[in-house]
Amino acid sequence: MAAKTGLFTNAQDFNIHGSNIMTNQTTTNIFQLPTPTVDPLQILHKHQALEASHTSKTAESAPKCKPGTRIQAIKDLTAWAKEVAANPNSSDKLMLWFPGPAGAGKTCIMREVARICRRDEVLVGDYFFSTRVSGLDDEAPFVATIVSHLITVIPELDNLVQDTIRRHPSIFELALEFQVEELISKHIASIPPHTPRILLVDGFDECRDQKQRARLLRLIHSLVTPPHSFRVIVASRPELDIRTAFDLPPLKSITKILRLENYEASGEIYQYLSDEFARIRQTHPAKQSIPSDWPGRPTLHALTDKSSGGYIYPSVIVKYVDNPRRHPVDLLQHILNTSSTASSGRPFAELDAIYEIILNPPDVDIPLMKRLLHVIIEITRSPSVFGVSTGVTHRILSAPNLDEFLSLRKGTTEITLCDLHSVLSVAEDAKRPYIYFHHKSLEDYLCSPERAGNLYQPQADTHFDILTVCTHNVELWNRKLVSPNADFQSVGTTLVYSCEALGHLLFKEKCFPPSVLDFDARIVWRCFAFAWVRPTPQSIFNNFISGFHNAMCKEEAECRQSCASFRRMLEYWDRLHAIVAGGSSPMGRLKRFEEECQGLFAPLDLSPPKKAIPTSQGQPGGHIMPKPTPTARSTKRPQEAGSSSGTTPQPAKRTRR
Repeated sequence: MAAKTGLFTNAQDFNIHGSNIMTNQTTTNIFQLPTPTVDPLQILHKHQALEASHTSKTAESAPKCKPGTRIQAIKDLTAWAKEVAANPNSSDKLMLWFPGPAGAGKTCIMREVARICRRDEVLVGDYFFSTRVSGLDDEAPFVATIVSHLITVIPELDNLVQDTIRRHPSIFELALEFQVEELISKHIASIPPHTPRILLVDGFDECRDQKQRARLLRLIHSLVTPPHSFRVIVASRPELDIRTAFDLPPLKSITKILRLENYEASGEIYQYLSDEFARIRQTHPAKQSIPSDWPGRPTLHALTDKSSGGYIYPSVIVKYVDNPRRHPVDLLQHILNTSSTASSGRPFAELDAIYEIILNPPDVDIPLMKRLLHVIIEITRSPSVFGVSTGVTHRILSAPNLDEFLSLRKGTTEITLCDLHSVLSVAEDAKRPYIYFHHKSLEDYLCSPERAGNLYQPQADTHFDILTVCTHNVELWNRKLVSPNADFQSVGTTLVYSCEALGHLLFKEKCFPPSVLDFDARIVWRCFAFAWVRPTPQSIFNNFISGFHNAMCKEEAECRQSCASFRRMLEYWDRLHAIVAGGSSPMGRLKRFEEECQGLFAPLDLSPPKKAIPTSQGQPGGHIMPKPTPTARSTKRPQEAGSSSGTTPQPAKRTRR
């Protein structure tokens, strides 16, 4: 019998790249697949934070310095910037720190400084951290954003940066120090001598992680010292870690400090209040009944004194009084009566008194409002804390999606928060179509047990609540899967956020609700295969599996069968990617996915979830996840969400592993 021959019989030492080879008996067809191209600008755009700039849509709708105010502070900051930009070696002060208390107007000042520096062609880049815009409270987009500004202002860097990204397409997933070295430091010689040099960094304290802030300060230090010659202005609250860093080497000797509290602002605040109350007298529906001299000079002086040189207190008062559904004279009098009893021994006594009034409106379900406010805080933190994408975070924070996420009756979120317009935005704004706090001081208030009182809730309790909600939403989707008339797109945002947050919360938390401990986590893999059409970061899978292991197996002698199966599922990452990216129908993707995974464990059937039953230890490929040992941890489910009133029951008692 003749030996079989093929196209590559006896061939040695050769490679084929990017080809698809198909053989049909004696005919072999070789098709050359196109090599995927790397678009460096697209990669850069994906990783930068557009909203971090003073020219962003967020900045466009943000408060600005009232004409004629903060003149001296703005003049001093811009004068320093122009001087060091024109003569980089004229001073040993390579940085300027601009500290100021909460709500004092630092960001308004810094935006005006950025505008002037851009106009005078000395600004090379800026970055405005914020806890009120998802993704801007984290270090991750910092270098990409600054580099994006650099190549716009310094065209000589454009091609060099693009070439670097082509060589390292995943560079923005690596350490920030490496990003600076490859994208900036190696190209310093190509920067012409007379180019803009000023970098502005605002809201530095709103980068939540202190370790990230320390790393960013080291990064900034490297940008102002040889071989670099940038000059940087940093504005922030005087938090302990930031104060300490600027008071110690190497920053102390190279930093000039301008303190905002050294600039007198009482006259400006008085004028601001006077102008705003005059506007209310002219535009309020009750204008015919408002006295022409209201509120009077003594009241304006009293409110100015209570402002302590900051704008947050008077701005909150103005927003609160400017309520078209209530009489402004009565609202202001209520504030004055409450403020007179505020304890002067607390640094935020006057502001806290205002928040206490606003956050206790009449005829409102206070526990539900408290729950919503704390869920909003944690979801806003999702990109940095849970690793959830910024786009998904914005979508889930719209009022209708929050109702769906928490299984509330439609309209509940808007009704509950409708009287809080002075401290947060609920309306569907085209520029920022999600709920956000007007100022970080409200988050600080709610997260302080001493200040918020009955409105305080520990962060761990909120995470516990979100975990319960996420497991409920994923299981609800799985039950809807068997319905032939299910509208899968209608649960898209809720499902995507629930899956992403669930994996990261499992990975981070140390206490779990019974709904998690009795949860068949394979449903999440179904969601990935069935409902998602975009590539999913592998970190989500890794975090989900690690968290599932911590929740279910850490105290056991060996991993439960489902956990072991999930860990092996990582081997099938490429197959899952190909299936999700395919053009087949959702049910077709699910079928292919489960066929691919048959070697790991039996596929989930399409019937509603059944009660878990134990399987013998060590049996490979168990069909159903074994029930957690009753003596080790509770397995009792909380009441299913979705009562007749449309509210989700509060999570059951916490179970600690």
